[in-house]
Order: sequence, then structure tokens, then C-alpha cells
Amino acid sequence: MSDAENNESFGFDFAPDWARKSADEYVSRYQGKTYDERTGREERPRREGGFRDRERPPRREFDRSRPPRRENGEGERRPRRERNDEFRPRREGDRPREGADRQHEAAERPHRQPRTDRPFQRREFVKPLDAELRILPNQKNLGMIIKTLQATHMAYPVKKFVNLFLDNPQACLARFEAKPETDTIFWSCKTCGFVALSEADVVAHVMSAHLGDVFDITEEACEAPSGTFPCVAKCTITGEWVGAPNHHNYKHRVAELAARAGMSEKDYLRTVEMCRDPESVEAWKQTETKRTVYKLKQAEAEVAPAAEGEEAAPAADVRPAYNRDQAEAIFRRDILPTLVASAKHVCVPVSVAQQSPSLALKLLLKNTLRDEQRYPRSLFFALRGAFRHRKFTLFRANDARGPEFVANMIPTPFTAEHVVRELAEALKYVSEHPLCTRVELMTALRETLADMDINIVARQIAFLFSKGHIVEYYNGVLAMPEANPRFRKLPEEMKREREAAGVESKKAEPAPAAEEVTEAPAEEVAEAPAEPVVEPAPEVSAESEPSEA
Repeated sequence: MSDAENNESFGFDFAPDWARKSADEYVSRYQGKTYDERTGREERPRREGGFRDRERPPRREFDRSRPPRRENGEGERRPRRERNDEFRPRREGDRPREGADRQHEAAERPHRQPRTDRPFQRREFVKPLDAELRILPNQKNLGMIIKTLQATHMAYPVKKFVNLFLDNPQACLARFEAKPETDTIFWSCKTCGFVALSEADVVAHVMSAHLGDVFDITEEACEAPSGTFPCVAKCTITGEWVGAPNHHNYKHRVAELAARAGMSEKDYLRTVEMCRDPESVEAWKQTETKRTVYKLKQAEAEVAPAAEGEEAAPAADVRPAYNRDQAEAIFRRDILPTLVASAKHVCVPVSVAQQSPSLALKLLLKNTLRDEQRYPRSLFFALRGAFRHRKFTLFRANDARGPEFVANMIPTPFTAEHVVRELAEALKYVSEHPLCTRVELMTALRETLADMDINIVARQIAFLFSKGHIVEYYNGVLAMPEANPRFRKLPEEMKREREAAGVESKKAEPAPAAEEVTEAPAEEVAEAPAEPVVEPAPEVSAESEPSEA
């Protein structure tokens, strides 16, 4: 192939195919057409019979034969809904009416109304706390239970003592212990045991709660604030005057009211309303005619010497008076370092730990208490260790997995071959009538031992109870000493438990024949003592920890 043929076939025109053609073909395609200047599209003729080409129907004239609309007494037209409701009766499924009827129906559905009784709470992510928590009994309340057990020989269920502690938050101690590999530190107040995860929260608590322990806080008359105040803040929760934003006491007033409401300052400021009328500003000025003065308590007032024959002059209070800022500065410098402590573990009452501002700490405490209510693992083992340390006997009733009891005696079998008559009769009756009550035993012995004094018989039988030859439970049920002595609850006790749990009591079953025996007189038969009651204990500081067995 020659070079001329290559040039002819290939060519040097690199333009596109449409540019190589003649322009007349494209010009003739768009001749005689109109285009919209705004959109650039071709304007096409409308089709005949379209919506816009149709003729509108004639306008309907007003019917003069219809009666005029009714009007109320003031000459105004009634609302359409009210007029319709007047002529049509109300049916089920209708939408609520306006006015009083709508308010009445809204009151019947309180769950649909927004709740305004709770303050605003900001939701934030709470990281789980890397710490271990144990629920322990308070030593003072535990000592009361130990004294009760030492004074009697009856067997009490350990679970009842656990419930006594769990129902009283002041009787339980929460022991927080951070893991060694974490940076978690517990900050606490040495005065009341207040605990938090940040030093700022504890400092704020000490400044607000214990400032009055160091200073005598009094009020003195002063002049009303002078100056220009364009607006004044008012609390919408309590209705108190907060103050003018450009007043020097505004910041302290906001912090005081926010702490009283249990909110942060940022959230509390959202509930504040600004009043700009002169009457509100003047009303606030009238409430600021007194100022708060702080004086140190440890400074003693000087006494002026009295002359001969004259009465001693009253003590002159020469202590310097400070305002809020000066008092806080002195408190932070001299008192605060001695009240704040930090450690990797802390032990405080549960009632105090529940007031902590740290959400992670409160969440861990809440979950732990919920688990303890279901299965009291930590508190149960702590009580068992304390009872063993005091040489009490722990045994399970009915079987190896039955309820656990604690008593101040050791169940010991007793042979009745060479014993007196009254003891032999008592052992024989309990063995033949298992799970009988003490009242039934005394009633049967009165008939069997009619020739003997019942009081002497009662004292003789008390020997069997104290030595564990007959196991006596807290509800008066008697059982023979075995590896797992038998136990049952009385019908009255089961009924009280169902009522306490909120469960409807079932149909009462007929009582056994042993329950129909008439009880002996109170002066002759010693009744079972009442269950011990755990009284609330005072708050324990963060440094004190219970001794574990």
C-alpha cells in the first residue's frame, strides 16, 4: 500500500462526524418552531378538549328559601363544631368536643397528657463503673440481732434477717472497691459520708451542706439595691425572685436555688422567667433589704471588764463579718482540705450512696440492690459469716436445699429411757405429732399430766428446748432434732405473706385437727416471743468499715 492511498483513506480531519456534515440539515430541522425563553423547551399547541379548555359550570346562586344561621346572644356566629353538636347526639367513637367536654375526656386519659410535675432532666450516656460492690450489714443493727439470738433458743430463718436489712437502706452498707487496673477514685466527705466520682461534686456538697458548721449565718438589715436593672429573673418552680442578672448576688442565688431543686445550674436557668416591667423590678428590690452575714464560730466574743459595784456588761461580739465570697474563700483555704478524702474503696450507708450525683455509681448500686432482692448473695454470706463467728448453729430444714435457720443451740437427739415422766411424755408427743405447735404440746400435757402443776411441767420442757432436744422455731412449730429438722409455716403466716406480696388469697383450706385445740391460758403457757425488729442506725462515715467474719 502506497503513502498516497494511506493519506486518502485515513485523512487528517479529526472533527466529529456531525461536524463533517453540512449545516443545512440541522438548520432546516429547527426552522418554524418556537421555544420558551425561561425553560428552553419547545412550545407545543394544546390539545383540544383539555382541562383548561373546558367551560366552567355556572355559579350556584344563593338559596333565599333556606333559614338564616342561628346566632348567639351577642350577635356573633357560633362555631361550626358547636352548632353541629347541638343538633346531632354524641355517639361512641366520635372525636372529643371542645371546651369542658374535651377537658373532661383529657382528665380520663392522664397517660396522654404531658407530665409537668417533674423537672427537666438531661439524658446522657452512662459508662458502666469498673468497680465491685458488696452489700454488708451495719454493725449496730447486726449487734441488735445477735443480742436477740443470744437471749433465746428459737430458730429464726436467715432470709428474714436479710429482708430486714434490705427493707431499711440505713441498716445496709455499700462497699465500693475499684479495680486496681482502672483509674477510678472515690471521693467522699468525712463528715456525712457523701460519695461521688469527681472531686468537684464533693466540694460542691461540702460548700453547700457544711458551711454552716463553721460559720454562724445571720441576716442584717441593709439598703435596697441601687442601680439600673433592665430585667429581673423569677423562678417558675417556686415563684421566688432570683435577682437581676447584672447584680453581684445573682450567681450565688442561682446556685442556691438549683441545689435546692436538685438540678444543675444550666438546667435550672431554663426554668427561669425574665420580667422586664418596672413593678417586678421594684418587688425584687423590696426582698433585698436584708443581707446574709457569716461569722466564724471558733472565735470567742470579748467581755469588757466590769467596775466595782456595776453589773458586768453583755459580751461584745467583735467577730469580723464576711459576705458569701469571703466566707467561701476562708472555708476553701482552711476547712475544705480536712473534709474531702479520696480512695480506691469506700464504705457508706446505702441511703447515703443513693444521694450521690454520679450516675454511674447510682446505676451500679441500683442494679446490685435489684439483684440482692432476687437472690441476696452478698448480704446472705455476710450474715452467715457473722453468725458463725458468734458460735451460732446454722442448719437447713426439711432437706439439704431447704430454708436455712440460725439458732443459739445445737439440735441433739435425746434418749428418753431414764428421764422423768414429764420429759418423756413431751418427747413422745412431739415424735408422734410432728410439726405440732407449743400450744398444742402444752394442751396435751395438761390432759396427760393432770396430777402435776403445769408451770413445773413448762419449766421442765424448757430444758429440752434450750439444749436442742426439741427444735422450736420462731412461729412456735416443734420438730425433733435431725440432720434436717422438719418445718412448716402456719396458715396465718402464709396469709400475711400473700397479702404483703399483693397476691389475692386463695380459698382457705380446712385447718388440721391439731389446730382446733383450745389454747391454754396466757399465765400458764409461755408464748413464743416476737420477731426481732431492726432499728435504723445513724449514718456511718466513709472511713468506718464493717468487720467481716
